[in-house]
Amino acid sequence: MPKTRELGKEKKMDAQMRDDLMGGEVEKWIRVSRIPKPELCRMMNIGVTTRNERLRRPGEFRIQELRVIADISGIDVSQLVM
Repeated sequence: MPKTRELGKEKKMDAQMRDDLMGGEVEKWIRVSRIPKPELCRMMNIGVTTRNERLRRPGEFRIQELRVIADISGIDVSQLVM
């Protein structure tokens, strides 16, 4: 029986890289805003644990949450989405 290779391995790596870049960009603008975690979470209407989970998996961020970060940082939402 011939050996087969796993399909989509490159795409998985590309998706992971994209998530890492987006997570880093969001985290950078959160730090630049200098707003304490609890206050930022209150503004985003999420809990601190949820915020941490979103940073681990940035594809799970909701547009509303990204808008809050963008408004606080004074940037366009498109800068957060890669």
